[in-house]
Amino acid sequence: MKFGVLRREEYCRKGFIYYKLAKMAVKKHELVHDNRNQLDLKALEQYIQLMNDQSNYMPPPQELVKNCQDIVKWLARASGNEEQMWSLLQTVEEYLLRIVNTVHTSIRHEIVTAILDKFYTFISDPQSDACPATSVVLIVLDCSDTEGNLSAARWLVQQGDNGPAGAGLRASLSCLYCWLYEWHGTPALGDWVLAFIKALEENERFDILIEVSVDNLGRLFLALNDPVSLRQSVAEVIFHVLASLRESTEAFDRIAPHVGRVLANLANDSGQWSRQLLQNVVDILSATVEGHVDALKGEAQDMFKDKYDDVVLCLERHMASHGCRYLQRPPWRARSVCLTSLNTNTSTRKVGLLNLGNTCYMNSVMQALLVTRQFSTHVALKMTAVPYWARMAILFGKMMHSVSTKVNPDEFFAVVKPPFFTRNNQHDSSEFLGYLFELLQSYEHCSDLNFDYTRPAVLSSHSRLRIVAQSTQQASQSTSTDVNDNNNAEPVSNRRSVSPRPSSSAAGSSSSGYKRSLSENAQVEGLPPKKRLRMYESAFLRRDSFIDSMFGGVLLTRVECTECHSSSLSRDVFRDLQLAFPDKPEGWQHNVQSLLEYYCSKESLTGENQYQCRDCGEHRDAERSVLIETTPKYLILILKNFKFDPKLKVQTKLMHSMYHNHTITLPTVRSQAVHASYTLYAAVIHAGTTLDSGHYYTLAKDKDQWNMYNDDVVTSSDESQLNGLERSSTPYILFYRRTDIEEGTAPSMAELPPKVQETVMSHNKHYVESVRKMRLARP
Repeated sequence: MKFGVLRREEYCRKGFIYYKLAKMAVKKHELVHDNRNQLDLKALEQYIQLMNDQSNYMPPPQELVKNCQDIVKWLARASGNEEQMWSLLQTVEEYLLRIVNTVHTSIRHEIVTAILDKFYTFISDPQSDACPATSVVLIVLDCSDTEGNLSAARWLVQQGDNGPAGAGLRASLSCLYCWLYEWHGTPALGDWVLAFIKALEENERFDILIEVSVDNLGRLFLALNDPVSLRQSVAEVIFHVLASLRESTEAFDRIAPHVGRVLANLANDSGQWSRQLLQNVVDILSATVEGHVDALKGEAQDMFKDKYDDVVLCLERHMASHGCRYLQRPPWRARSVCLTSLNTNTSTRKVGLLNLGNTCYMNSVMQALLVTRQFSTHVALKMTAVPYWARMAILFGKMMHSVSTKVNPDEFFAVVKPPFFTRNNQHDSSEFLGYLFELLQSYEHCSDLNFDYTRPAVLSSHSRLRIVAQSTQQASQSTSTDVNDNNNAEPVSNRRSVSPRPSSSAAGSSSSGYKRSLSENAQVEGLPPKKRLRMYESAFLRRDSFIDSMFGGVLLTRVECTECHSSSLSRDVFRDLQLAFPDKPEGWQHNVQSLLEYYCSKESLTGENQYQCRDCGEHRDAERSVLIETTPKYLILILKNFKFDPKLKVQTKLMHSMYHNHTITLPTVRSQAVHASYTLYAAVIHAGTTLDSGHYYTLAKDKDQWNMYNDDVVTSSDESQLNGLERSSTPYILFYRRTDIEEGTAPSMAELPPKVQETVMSHNKHYVESVRKMRLARP
């Protein structure tokens, strides 16, 4: 008996040795090509085969989990077609099936969860270029268990839904679609994609489903051209998507050029499978055409028929059955922001705001928000019963339709001025903008006509805004918080900003981030002899937030270890980007586009800033880069024009030579389908030599006409004036509109809600009466 126990222990030790040797063999055979890890597939196959040969040996649970995650990682870095990888994939499937069918239930759950988690890490990274062969790990899920697949997909969607704006879910669905029409080596892939789509439907992520599906629909539809190699599960996905997008004109545009060829190919094949595919295509597309024709009237209907005449003729050659099961489900419909149609017959009068004692920092911001027409129109028309928003709606209504050339904003500023701002002092306009957005978002889903504004405002917990006042007793140094990876492993940047002011109005502190602000623990010699205010927050884009739908974007930060080439991703939300100036020779002319590119450029993390690599298990040199993954409709850029002067004890202005581009392009991830081009429409200007003094005013364009809003004085201007300002007058906050966003016009007086109309009319009546009294009082 004792001999048998010894033999078994010896065998396990040998198995463990084989396992370690196999890992060493793979490590030894790793090759690097084109800046990404490409594995020697033969070495990888030998390694897994060695593990399969030790059929009675199983590594310890934690080692086993790590081993399975490594397989996912190695497959993601591999390259090759189905034929080249066939032997390897069979070996991997054998190994994974042996594990999930052998280990204890609790360990099996941990292994499957770890595999899916690592799998999602790769498919949710739009820059990873993960090999489609990675999908073979889905073998750990029983493809015949539809509910089990759906449960696993729900779990991943729930994980991804914690990210900002569903960016990870968009990247994942896009990746899965690509694999679907590029790769045929994973039979269960179609079932998994369909489960993922249904999980997104359950979570009502129709915006993601429509956007990503439309982008990939053309290539998916062309897969019907080859019915012989088309799997049933893949066809299910194609027809599910086609039927779900039957109300989308854009989706129909994507497939219209291919309809004739696909129908002809399917009709020429007499096989039962091709006939079944043909009938489904005809049924779905016929219903799509009928739906669009019925929704249109008159000339629009005739234009549709003329445009798609060829498609209609192709469909008429076949008979629709009207019994297609795919048409029994409801179509996808996006939840879009509903703005009332705007009447172009609006007042052209430009109205200024009275300065109530150094309130130019607020006046300038409100003028820029007014010409952000989708925003100001929504506020004026839809938010009249919402605390704080209601006061803004009234102010915007007066600015749109006052018969006077100036409006007193006291009722609005009295309730929205940050409590940490001192009365009658000059303050930072970007800090006011950031606080205003937080305040509005905290109350945008409240409804209280009798709200008590004497109570302090309560910022909702999701915003997690912290306001830190640093006094002279506290600080001989200034600290800027940086956003690390979720495991707190990433260090702060070693590229310092010339401005010690942190992020103000961003929805994540990464908006100023990394090489965009001071490094953590960076020393600043001497603080000004007054309290310095810093605002930080860490929040995710909210699907139900109008503020985020207008100004929110998503940053994708990647840190790649230079030793093992593993990478980690973090996604952070911003409502502004704070652009620092790189060191350049005296007289160098900067421009907005170059500052954006500097903001997103790669930086090395070395020395004290080394990266804690999870795969290596120790600090390593790394490269960090930032790209825009989700572009905002309205982009706010803050130029960090200030630096602390230890002699004067004030924030002095840099006054660099600067060209302010009227058109810019955001550096985005490759899969970003939305336009990344922006045009300038407003700029808050700071005139003066220090941050704590001087004057703010606004240059803004409304209906193709530029104006200068200098408190209560409004004059015509020219877009060239922005680049012809005096040296001490520097643009501080730039407002850009994405080129696919309609500018719109202000709503007419008749379109305003009754409450706003009454207030504006009362304001106008009071002004007219005041003018009449003044005239009567004249001698």
